[in-house]
Amino acid sequence: MTLKNHIFYWGAIIILMGGNPLAAQGNAGGKEYALKAAFLYRFIDYVNWKDYPKNQVFKIAILEKSPITASLLEIPKNKKIDIKEYNSLDEISFCNILFVPYNSTIPIETILSKFSGKPILIVTERNGYGKKGAQMNFIVVENKLKFEVNLKAINKSGIGISSFLLQHAIIVQ
Repeated sequence: MTLKNHIFYWGAIIILMGGNPLAAQGNAGGKEYALKAAFLYRFIDYVNWKDYPKNQVFKIAILEKSPITASLLEIPKNKKIDIKEYNSLDEISFCNILFVPYNSTIPIETILSKFSGKPILIVTERNGYGKKGAQMNFIVVENKLKFEVNLKAINKSGIGISSFLLQHAIIVQ
């Protein structure tokens, strides 16, 4: 295991063991969205977008308003990353990661249909969305933030995910 993997692993353990990260749900400055933003940012290193040039700006789209936007903008970045909120699916032409917040008014089926077969990592935060086809879904298990990975959806999108990240995920079918 590389030093980078050790740091990610121990950092995640320390974060997940510390108190109730979801106590401030709905609070834009709360720990929940700071944790989700940190995970989302780290996913970039463990997901492979085929044929995506390394020097190109990485794009994270947030569908509708979400407190995760402010948390993502606060993270110091060593990569070129563009973070933007969109009011509708029609405004999104391309992104690497699409974050769908819990309170999105657009049905998940519509979102999945629009981006079907495209190399876009769709990350959600609503129970059941992993099983419905989102590639990754944040959930709470025993007051700890975890994430699900839908391998069938990952394979269908044409992106790859590292085995290291899969070791820490809850796999859904």
